[in-house]
Amino acid sequence: MTDERHQGGKFWIGFFVGGFIGAVIIFLLGTKEGKKVKKQLEEQGKDLLEDFEEKKEDLLDELGEKKRVLEQKGKELLDRGETLKEEAVEKAREVKEQVVEGASGKLESALVDIEKMQEQGAKATASLRKRIFKNLPKK
Repeated sequence: MTDERHQGGKFWIGFFVGGFIGAVIIFLLGTKEGKKVKKQLEEQGKDLLEDFEEKKEDLLDELGEKKRVLEQKGKELLDRGETLKEEAVEKAREVKEQVVEGASGKLESALVDIEKMQEQGAKATASLRKRIFKNLPKK
Protein backbone atom coordinates (compact mmCIF):
# COMPACT_ATOMS: atom_id res chain seq x y z
CA MET A 1 0.00 0.00 0.00
CA THR A 2 2.81 2.41 0.77
CA ASP A 3 4.23 1.73 -2.67
CA GLU A 4 0.96 2.87 -4.22
CA ARG A 5 1.04 6.09 -2.18
CA HIS A 6 4.63 6.81 -3.17
CA GLN A 7 3.88 6.15 -6.81
CA GLY A 8 0.79 8.32 -6.59
CA GLY A 9 2.90 11.09 -5.02
CA LYS A 10 5.34 10.88 -7.87
CA PHE A 11 2.52 11.16 -10.33
CA TRP A 12 1.21 14.34 -8.77
CA ILE A 13 4.69 15.87 -8.54
CA GLY A 14 5.24 15.10 -12.22
CA PHE A 15 1.80 16.42 -13.06
CA PHE A 16 2.39 19.76 -11.32
CA VAL A 17 5.94 20.18 -12.65
CA GLY A 18 4.72 19.43 -16.18
CA GLY A 19 1.85 21.86 -15.76
CA PHE A 20 4.18 24.57 -14.50
CA ILE A 21 6.58 24.07 -17.40
CA GLY A 22 3.66 24.14 -19.84
CA ALA A 23 2.36 27.37 -18.29
CA VAL A 24 5.79 28.99 -18.59
CA ILE A 25 6.05 27.96 -22.25
CA ILE A 26 2.55 29.25 -23.03
CA PHE A 27 3.40 32.50 -21.24
CA LEU A 28 6.67 32.94 -23.14
CA LEU A 29 5.30 31.99 -26.55
CA GLY A 30 1.65 33.01 -26.37
CA THR A 31 1.49 36.42 -24.72
CA LYS A 32 2.97 39.82 -25.48
CA GLU A 33 4.44 39.94 -21.97
CA GLY A 34 5.89 36.47 -22.48
CA LYS A 35 7.44 37.45 -25.78
CA LYS A 36 9.02 40.50 -24.13
CA VAL A 37 10.38 38.35 -21.31
CA LYS A 38 11.65 35.81 -23.84
CA LYS A 39 13.37 38.56 -25.82
CA GLN A 40 14.92 39.98 -22.62
CA LEU A 41 16.15 36.53 -21.63
CA GLU A 42 17.68 36.03 -25.09
CA GLU A 43 19.43 39.41 -24.90
CA GLN A 44 20.71 38.70 -21.40
CA GLY A 45 21.94 35.31 -22.59
CA LYS A 46 23.74 36.93 -25.53
CA ASP A 47 25.26 39.55 -23.21
CA LEU A 48 26.44 36.84 -20.83
CA LEU A 49 27.89 34.90 -23.75
CA GLU A 50 29.73 38.01 -25.02
CA ASP A 51 31.04 38.75 -21.51
CA PHE A 52 32.21 35.16 -21.25
CA GLU A 53 33.99 35.39 -24.62
CA GLU A 54 35.68 38.66 -23.61
CA LYS A 55 36.82 37.22 -20.29
CA LYS A 56 38.03 34.09 -22.05
CA GLU A 57 40.08 36.19 -24.50
CA ASP A 58 41.48 38.30 -21.65
CA LEU A 59 42.47 35.18 -19.74
CA LEU A 60 44.07 33.65 -22.84
CA ASP A 61 46.03 36.86 -23.44
CA GLU A 62 47.13 36.95 -19.80
CA LEU A 63 48.14 33.30 -19.90
CA GLY A 64 50.05 33.88 -23.13
CA GLU A 65 51.95 36.77 -21.55
CA LYS A 66 52.74 34.73 -18.43
CA LYS A 67 53.93 31.90 -20.68
CA ARG A 68 56.27 34.27 -22.53
CA VAL A 69 57.61 35.65 -19.24
CA LEU A 70 58.21 32.15 -17.89
CA GLU A 71 59.89 31.07 -21.13
CA GLN A 72 62.16 34.13 -20.97
CA LYS A 73 63.05 33.46 -17.32
CA GLY A 74 63.71 29.81 -18.16
CA LYS A 75 66.00 30.84 -21.02
CA GLU A 76 67.83 33.27 -18.73
CA LEU A 77 68.28 30.52 -16.13
CA LEU A 78 69.60 28.13 -18.76
CA ASP A 79 72.02 30.77 -20.02
CA ARG A 80 73.15 31.52 -16.46
CA GLY A 81 73.63 27.79 -15.83
CA GLU A 82 75.73 27.48 -18.98
CA THR A 83 77.84 30.47 -17.93
CA LEU A 84 78.37 29.01 -14.45
CA LYS A 85 79.35 25.67 -15.99
CA GLU A 86 81.88 27.33 -18.27
CA GLU A 87 83.30 29.34 -15.35
CA ALA A 88 83.60 26.17 -13.24
CA VAL A 89 85.36 24.30 -16.06
CA GLU A 90 87.78 27.21 -16.57
CA LYS A 91 88.48 27.43 -12.83
CA ALA A 92 89.12 23.66 -12.73
CA ARG A 93 91.61 24.01 -15.60
CA GLU A 94 93.39 26.84 -13.80
CA VAL A 95 93.60 24.84 -10.57
CA LYS A 96 94.86 21.80 -12.49
CA GLU A 97 97.56 23.90 -14.14
CA GLN A 98 98.58 25.35 -10.77
CA VAL A 99 98.75 21.90 -9.21
CA VAL A 100 100.76 20.52 -12.13
CA GLU A 101 103.13 23.52 -12.07
CA GLY A 102 103.52 23.23 -8.28
CA ALA A 103 104.14 19.49 -8.47
CA SER A 104 106.58 19.96 -11.37
CA GLY A 105 108.47 22.62 -9.43
CA LYS A 106 108.70 20.42 -6.33
CA LEU A 107 109.75 17.43 -8.41
CA GLU A 108 112.43 19.52 -10.13
CA SER A 109 113.65 20.77 -6.75
CA ALA A 110 113.75 17.21 -5.40
CA LEU A 111 115.73 16.03 -8.43
CA VAL A 112 118.23 18.89 -7.98
CA ASP A 113 118.62 17.91 -4.31
CA ILE A 114 119.17 14.27 -5.31
CA GLU A 115 121.81 15.30 -7.86
CA LYS A 116 123.57 17.40 -5.19
CA MET A 117 123.49 14.44 -2.81
CA GLN A 118 124.91 12.22 -5.55
CA GLU A 119 127.71 14.71 -6.15
CA GLN A 120 128.41 14.94 -2.41
CA GLY A 121 128.33 11.14 -2.20
CA ALA A 122 130.79 10.88 -5.11
CA LYS A 123 133.11 13.43 -3.48
CA ALA A 124 132.86 11.66 -0.13
CA THR A 125 133.60 8.33 -1.82
CA ALA A 126 136.60 9.82 -3.65
CA SER A 127 137.89 11.38 -0.44
CA LEU A 128 137.41 8.12 1.44
CA ARG A 129 139.29 6.19 -1.27
CA LYS A 130 142.18 8.58 -1.07
CA ARG A 131 142.46 8.15 2.69
CA ILE A 132 142.00 4.41 2.72
CA PHE A 133 143.97 3.50 -0.35
CA LYS A 134 146.77 6.09 -0.20
CA ASN A 135 149.10 3.78 1.70
CA LEU A 136 148.59 0.80 -0.58
CA PRO A 137 151.24 0.05 -3.13
CA LYS A 138 150.37 0.63 -6.74
CA LYS A 139 150.83 -2.15 -9.22
